[in-house]
Amino acid sequence: MDTENIPGKWNLYDFTGLPSFDNWAEGAEANSTYRQKKDEIAKNRITYKWVTIISIIVGICVAGSGIGLLVFIIPFLFRKNGTFNKKLTQKLVEVENNFNDTLYRHTDMFIKPLAAKLMLAEWKSFRTVRQCLVYSNQRLIYFDVDKELLVAYNKENIKEVSRERLHTGAHTTGQSTSLGGGTTLGKTNIMVGGAQTNTESDVTNFYQWHFDILTDFISYPKVSLILDDSPKVEDLIGTAYSILKP
Repeated sequence: MDTENIPGKWNLYDFTGLPSFDNWAEGAEANSTYRQKKDEIAKNRITYKWVTIISIIVGICVAGSGIGLLVFIIPFLFRKNGTFNKKLTQKLVEVENNFNDTLYRHTDMFIKPLAAKLMLAEWKSFRTVRQCLVYSNQRLIYFDVDKELLVAYNKENIKEVSRERLHTGAHTTGQSTSLGGGTTLGKTNIMVGGAQTNTESDVTNFYQWHFDILTDFISYPKVSLILDDSPKVEDLIGTAYSILKP
């Protein structure tokens, strides 16, 4: 264990001697690949847009011929929500996931060196993409890679721990079905109609966990994490809460 004074606040990179994401070999490669792939996808989307426009114009011009229908199939495939653009979207998601995986690995590589220097006993950890808590019943480490921030506390410095699951919004999907008929009034040929509409809808609610730790360390008194809701996150926060609460 390092003999640094705790509580304390440091520059994360200076304290660990580990490189930033841009100066890390894997990070530099991930940045380059990510930019290249995103540019390729953006260029393909522009190409698909022009293919759609041109094929519509050509289709109108040859609408009376036998190939008119075949030409109109092209914009259907290349339109914004068409088959080829959907494939580009899937490819973009894959590119972003690969980039995020590299971000996670970069964040994770700080955990063990910091624990070896600053923790006193067995420890646990959890992280968001670039923030992380390393904690035990004696100490707490918090670091934010993007802000180059490292803070460490003794358990005695912690004055309050709170966790809250907050509703952030909802999304509704649904469909309506109408059943109707009509009645003719005498010989007027006026139809009076009615309809019964059945509506079915599904509401998806979205939540976030807010996890806050208040301390007496004036240089950095409060640690706050916002995490997407999931059973795993709820378990992780519950464990940290039970260990860190005063």
